[in-house]
Amino acid sequence: MGVIIAFALMVVLVWKKVPLALSGVIATVVMCLLSGLPLLDTMKGEFMVGVASFISSWFLLFLVCAIYASAMDSSGAAYSIGKWVSTKVGAKFAIWGVSLAAFILTYGGISCFVIVFAMYPIALVVFKEANISRRLIPAAIGAGAFLSPNTLIGSPAVCNLIPMEALGTTPMAAPLVSVLGSIVMYVTANIYLVCVVKRDQNKGVGFIVTEKVEKTLRENESRETVNPLLASLPLIIIIVTLNVFKWDVLIAVVCGIVATYILFWNRIENKLQPLLLGTQSGINSVMTVSPAVGLGSVAKITPFFTSVISMVTNLQGSPLVSWALASGLLSFMCSSGSGAEAILNNLLAPTYLEMGCNPEILHRITTFAILAAGNTPWNGTMCLTMSACDLDHKSAYPQLILTTGVGWLFGTVLCVVMGIILY
Repeated sequence: MGVIIAFALMVVLVWKKVPLALSGVIATVVMCLLSGLPLLDTMKGEFMVGVASFISSWFLLFLVCAIYASAMDSSGAAYSIGKWVSTKVGAKFAIWGVSLAAFILTYGGISCFVIVFAMYPIALVVFKEANISRRLIPAAIGAGAFLSPNTLIGSPAVCNLIPMEALGTTPMAAPLVSVLGSIVMYVTANIYLVCVVKRDQNKGVGFIVTEKVEKTLRENESRETVNPLLASLPLIIIIVTLNVFKWDVLIAVVCGIVATYILFWNRIENKLQPLLLGTQSGINSVMTVSPAVGLGSVAKITPFFTSVISMVTNLQGSPLVSWALASGLLSFMCSSGSGAEAILNNLLAPTYLEMGCNPEILHRITTFAILAAGNTPWNGTMCLTMSACDLDHKSAYPQLILTTGVGWLFGTVLCVVMGIILY
């Protein structure tokens, strides 16, 4: 019972906008007290071992990914790719254009935090021309950036890399399931959003220009871009070196950073800024997630954990269903997909492997199911996306959550069904 209360408390704290790092520590203390564990010894022992283990394993990756994203942003390469794709698709298919541009940038390893700021001014232009309500801009970006790029084979996204440690897999795990599931997830999310646009048009709801929006449009009219093919080279280099040459992901991302600096040296005004901003962002990310991993390490030594493992191993039917449920539930509770994956690695992965589950399908189901984290209204990426688009929860969140939720549900269910049939 102490474990359940502790995780529930963490949900409440995160909902109240208490940082995940602090929420994880508080929840762990409560778990120790309610489970009869020695508080000081457990916090210094199992908790810190879990925290240190996660930092040791993933600090460098978080760091280099954040620096790469910052460099692509500072050089204008991310903006150039997004603008080119959206312009080529045109106003008639505005939703697909914005989501496709966001998809390409995310699959290329650029952080969602960077993509939102790069895509917003582009989406404003396209949505104004197509007369689509601004409240749908976060949903269009989310349909491309928050779903399929994280589940498609070969993706350098962190959530596609973390399962590799415990499962012994690669970014190419379960290719058929990954490709089909990602396509379904992307298409269903966008189809739903297109239906919303048609409903709005029938009601006469369209783009409304405010003074602030007009100012943003004017500021970006003169923004310089680079050749989109040239801008895409760092993305291509990362994907190729990671999946074709099978280089370590750290080396692949560093190659992307080096390529960005070489190609756009003259466009990066402050050469140190991407390094400084990226370093701070990477440190913040890994330190935010690690206490949630420590919480999972403590949960692992409680009597409750033993009973849960026993229940799971004796469930009727495919264990892939319970794995998907556990992945989705943990990510929702943590409001962090990477945090949930790290907990799964420590808590449940060994048990499911001992049960004979194929590690590749466990890897792939995890990448789909943990996207539930993005459905929470307090999720950092969700909040930043709405804020960057100058919208509040009331106006933007309903369609953002429904768009990503529809895609996530269809994709995850298909992934589990295909896993049961093929694996």
